[in-house]
Amino acid sequence: MRSSRVLIATALFFVFIAPSFGTCTFPVTNTGLAGGGIRLSWQPTASATNYEVQVSHDGFQHSTTLANLPAGTTGVTVNELTNSPKPYSYRIIASNPSNATDVSCTGAATILYNTSLSGIYQRVSRIVIPVAGSTRGANNAQFKTSLRLGPPTSDSAGKIIFHPAGRGGSDNDPSIPYRVERGQTLQFDDIVAAIGQSGIGSIDVVPGNWFPLSDVGLLPVEARLFNEAAEGTYGAFEAPVMPPDAYRPIDWNIFVPSARFRVNIGIRTITDAHVSFSHFAAGGPVTEKVLDLPADYVFLDAADHFFGVAVNPGDSILISISGDNVIAIPFHTLTDNSTNDPAVFNPQSPAHVTFPILDIPTATP
Repeated sequence: MRSSRVLIATALFFVFIAPSFGTCTFPVTNTGLAGGGIRLSWQPTASATNYEVQVSHDGFQHSTTLANLPAGTTGVTVNELTNSPKPYSYRIIASNPSNATDVSCTGAATILYNTSLSGIYQRVSRIVIPVAGSTRGANNAQFKTSLRLGPPTSDSAGKIIFHPAGRGGSDNDPSIPYRVERGQTLQFDDIVAAIGQSGIGSIDVVPGNWFPLSDVGLLPVEARLFNEAAEGTYGAFEAPVMPPDAYRPIDWNIFVPSARFRVNIGIRTITDAHVSFSHFAAGGPVTEKVLDLPADYVFLDAADHFFGVAVNPGDSILISISGDNVIAIPFHTLTDNSTNDPAVFNPQSPAHVTFPILDIPTATP
């Protein structure tokens, strides 16, 4: 699989030599890297044939081995994909496993990643509505998206951002501020129009007063994509997603139902993503297409138009997203050809009292 670039937490850090559990210690120095991460360096230890790199965030009551490096190694680059503001301790154990009388030597350093200033904190501390729109569709449909915020357990304020489809997005995309007092709700009958926009895109609800480790309850977010007709509205609720729950997304399988429904396929990226789309015709050939998409990108297209072949009932479609540290939300829509009643399907976030925590340490030679 090809790797995608990821946004890694910007680190402000303090380093000190921690007490060793062995009888031999060696100093570890550090250098912050412009592209993210920290380079830990040391002098090679005589007779050592293995350097084990461990990480812990509780003073080594528990630890995880990140890498085992060969003889002569003098450094390792460590990083933490995290939205959790806590110190991470790294320990390097130099040893010779083949020598029964060998005494391990240990060097250690502790790093505090300041996540409140980092890109990953800003990207995951939000609630995402993967697809939203205020636009005309096929068969004279008039699609809109309603949004309700609240009631929160305490006052909540922030902004609602609309990322137009078809281009990389940012927090500078069109937005409006919001404020919801404790126990109250805020309702938008057409959120895209309320932001002064039209067309298809995605919505981010970005609170300005939340912190991933706080005990503040999440702001309830309710979205509904619907077609407005003379006799009323036809539509369905759309599940909001918290970005940490879209980390390393699952393969998204779509079964094409009867010809009564038209099928759209889509994806909302949080980080850059390498996306493969496969159409499996029932008893027939496989059509594949690949897209490399930037962060905060919204892709949505009719399945048959995108693949360039007829997508028939009984066929299936697979959306697969590559990369070790990708955050992205695959989805699809089914729209009734007779009523233009739309339904949105996407991975749903489980219930959380606070934002899920990303805590993914890495180590590379």
